[in-house]
Amino acid sequence: MLHRLRNAVASMGELALRQDRVANNLANANTVGFQRDRAFAQALDERLDHEGTAQSTRVAGQWADQTGGSLQETGGPLHLALEGEGFFAVQDASGQTRYTRAGEFVLDADGTVRSPGGLALLRDDGVPLTLPPSGGEIAVTTGGEVSVGGVAVGRVSVVQPIDPRALVRLDGATYASAGVAVEPAEARVRQGFLESSNVDAVREMTDLIAHVRLFESQQKALQTTDDVLGAVARSLGSF
Repeated sequence: MLHRLRNAVASMGELALRQDRVANNLANANTVGFQRDRAFAQALDERLDHEGTAQSTRVAGQWADQTGGSLQETGGPLHLALEGEGFFAVQDASGQTRYTRAGEFVLDADGTVRSPGGLALLRDDGVPLTLPPSGGEIAVTTGGEVSVGGVAVGRVSVVQPIDPRALVRLDGATYASAGVAVEPAEARVRQGFLESSNVDAVREMTDLIAHVRLFESQQKALQTTDDVLGAVARSLGSF
């Protein structure tokens, strides 16, 4: 009986985390470059206890689905998207490198190319990409070479982590490097495009409904077991 209670509580905890994950995916369905979170659960060290009851160590986690979203043409000269695996390398105010697929960039007052949130787009030499105030046409090749008025100003840094699942999501479509080793990526840069989220809202809603039903079934199992134990305790108390 107690084992059933433990199983029900563990399952409800995992389902609650999955519901949070699905809710976050749905909230970012329209976030540029967002990659949906996927969850997993493992049962390790399966064994029998002294009462012959099956036991295991449960491990749950999640990772970002690396499947690319569809590309939407915008025509913006600093709107960049990636075809293939890889991330843009960006830098926050503290100098820490982050990775993102969100290529919606703008120019600040100093001519530095930044995300709307203020993250500086890095060149392949690790320096923030800055454009001269010449006012010439901005062109970006599929290899990431940037030029202004026909004058080259640097190459956009596009990298691929050795283990993408080790990246830590910070917010939306941005990840912390967390010491993950990276290497140059072969993804093609598309100027004038933005990558949409890879979230399928219909699938996420279907998953959410399934998780809610499973959660309710575990609740019922928990309540039934509690009622049985209560009845047994009352019966024993009557002797």
